[in-house]
Amino acid sequence: MGGVGGTLTVLCYGYWIREEGRDGPGDVRTARVDLAVGYAVTMFFGMAMVIIGSTVEVGGSGATLIIDLAAKLEEPLGPIGRWAFLVGAFGAVFSSLLGVWQAVPYLFADYLGLLRENRAGRLDPKTITKSGPYRLYLLLLTFVPMAGLFMKFKEVQKYYAIIGALFIPLLAVVLLTLNGRKSLVGKWRNAWVTTLVLLLAVVLFLLLGYLDLKKRFA
Repeated sequence: MGGVGGTLTVLCYGYWIREEGRDGPGDVRTARVDLAVGYAVTMFFGMAMVIIGSTVEVGGSGATLIIDLAAKLEEPLGPIGRWAFLVGAFGAVFSSLLGVWQAVPYLFADYLGLLRENRAGRLDPKTITKSGPYRLYLLLLTFVPMAGLFMKFKEVQKYYAIIGALFIPLLAVVLLTLNGRKSLVGKWRNAWVTTLVLLLAVVLFLLLGYLDLKKRFA
């Protein structure tokens, strides 16, 4: 149940829309189209990965894993299927790296800015990418994940799934709390359908967590 994209980086969307100069109610529709298209693609990508992951077994670790998986897929899909997977995998990895590297340092730099707000002032969102904390996190984000090259793929997959599975219900709770208060977002607060979907997401993950713990400790 781990996330496959659009989980952590969705928190950075606010910084991106500020970079584009979207700062009024008139730009809400554009933001909704952005997010709808992005999550539709993510949904199909996630479904495809679940199908592939549940039907194809592959071992190994490191950067050759995608090549090994493509070779496995060539047996039922042929050379065209193999190359289609490799091109799609490159697009998924490249866009994920680009999105995370450009987005997540925003959170780190802005968080430090919030901590020192009473002393040195919060960082300007329009110049935050040129700040020391932003560039420091870029370096950490480049080198620290390289430790995964020395781990088995199943271990990386397990930790990633656990973190992703925790993030999604937490995000739902935050959206229920913040976007459900008219005092914070005015007329843009959650519609009843949105509230229902978010509640169902929280209940689903609580139920799955309960059933898993029950099975492990029963």
